[in-house]
Amino acid sequence: MAKSIQKVMTRGVQNLRCSEGVLENMFQKATELLPKSNFISFDPNGGQVNISNGDGVQLGTLNTLLPTKIWVIFDDYGDRFVATALLPSEY
Repeated sequence: MAKSIQKVMTRGVQNLRCSEGVLENMFQKATELLPKSNFISFDPNGGQVNISNGDGVQLGTLNTLLPTKIWVIFDDYGDRFVATALLPSEY
């Protein structure tokens, strides 16, 4: 059985007021990429978002709009993962 994933957003991400659909797509993509990295960066670039790991290795793109860079960091709590979306300035 796969571990469940609890999604958490910092106040900074909440204050961006992104649509639920955009945030859900971001978390879904981060979850898909978890086997490659527990640190996922979503960096807006025009009409799309570049996705990379903590070392700057490109992992893909999303066709969506984000107002600023958002990181998703996964922590393993044994029985579940916690995926935290935060702004780089909140790290």
